[in-house]
Amino acid sequence: MRSVCSFVTALGRIHLTWTVEGICGLRFHEGFPDHEDRCAPTWVLEALRKLMSHLAGHPQKLGVIPVDLSDLTPFQRQVAVILRSTTPGQTISYGEVALLAGRPGAARAVGRAVKANPILILVPCHRVVAANGPGGWSAFGSPERKTRLLELETFTAG
Repeated sequence: MRSVCSFVTALGRIHLTWTVEGICGLRFHEGFPDHEDRCAPTWVLEALRKLMSHLAGHPQKLGVIPVDLSDLTPFQRQVAVILRSTTPGQTISYGEVALLAGRPGAARAVGRAVKANPILILVPCHRVVAANGPGGWSAFGSPERKTRLLELETFTAG
């Protein structure tokens, strides 16, 4: 069973979905009204608090928030685990992720896995950059949002 809430952050409206296992969906979405699930478990409320604080410019350790990767394919799950093992402020190329996944030359497959990532920020696909620099696809609605997320993490790393 999935539960849902949406809320406004400093970077825009976020739609959050969770199961008993962890967060399974986190997307920026302008179309959802505010919705707070008053029955949300304590760990979800704590995750919301951390996300809101982080996006407001007060970096948090988001890697401790549990995620539910069960809807992902085995390769998408592998990419998600690799991305969650990166450190705040670190960037990694699609090709480097492919190498870590044991699939050299599969940068495009990594790109598809990153594009399909349903759990933005917590599975930090914003850390994946093109081999020649920051560009590349952004699930965040704008390159500026992706850049801002990286900037927030730079403060954490520094």
